[in-house]
Amino acid sequence: MTLLIFLIIIFGSVMWLVVEFIQAATLNEFLDLRVMRRFLWLWLPFYALLRLSREMIFKKK
Repeated sequence: MTLLIFLIIIFGSVMWLVVEFIQAATLNEFLDLRVMRRFLWLWLPFYALLRLSREMIFKKK
């Protein structure tokens, strides 16, 4: 049951991306306005944590 729900979510996400891609005028508009800005909150904290850990651990003394 869990696998079925997971597959439905994945399929729905892929279909959403296809519809958004078809509606976009250009590839750049699709990537910039419709995908990157909507998912910025998702990858930005991980990127900030990675960068902070690099600066703290590998900092030259």
